Amino acid sequence: MKKRGDVRKKIVKAAMQVFAEKGFFNATTDEVARAAGVSKGLVFWYFRRKDELIKEVAKRSLPLDIISECLYSGLKGRQLLRRIAEEYIRKYSCDMNRSLLFQALSIRSTHPVIGREISEVCSSLLDRVAEEVYGSIDLDKRVRMRIFFGALLCYALGSVKGVNTDIYISKVIEIVMKD
Repeated sequence: MKKRGDVRKKIVKAAMQVFAEKGFFNATTDEVARAAGVSKGLVFWYFRRKDELIKEVAKRSLPLDIISECLYSGLKGRQLLRRIAEEYIRKYSCDMNRSLLFQALSIRSTHPVIGREISEVCSSLLDRVAEEVYGSIDLDKRVRMRIFFGALLCYALGSVKGVNTDIYISKVIEIVMKD
């Protein structure tokens, strides 16, 4: 018999795949259960409502994991920004992750928990990155962090064609590090 955590992970992984393909609201719980190889009842055992499963997948689709891991790496300044950029681009070069990110961003106003998670990224985590990069936080540094993450989001959208990833990252870092 599998451990509870393994079954939950299997359901979340299946939900990520199904939601990325069909959308959070067009996908059914039956489809998630089939993809996970479990019963629909077991899906509801771990996630009482479909909304709970959507929230879990949406939170995982945000770059919270990337930012947190990079902050704990001990890197500072340009090296920290480069690591965040590389990991962000790696994560969102996957069609599934990119689809889920944009779906999560689009439902944030209708799902307050997701909205709060996004606000967390846009406030305290970005402030922590700014502190590690610049040594202090002020309005200018907060804006620079938003420019940095906005540039990464644009890259994930695929709107920057014909530019080498490393060159793009270097240019973005150069811009946000200018005095």
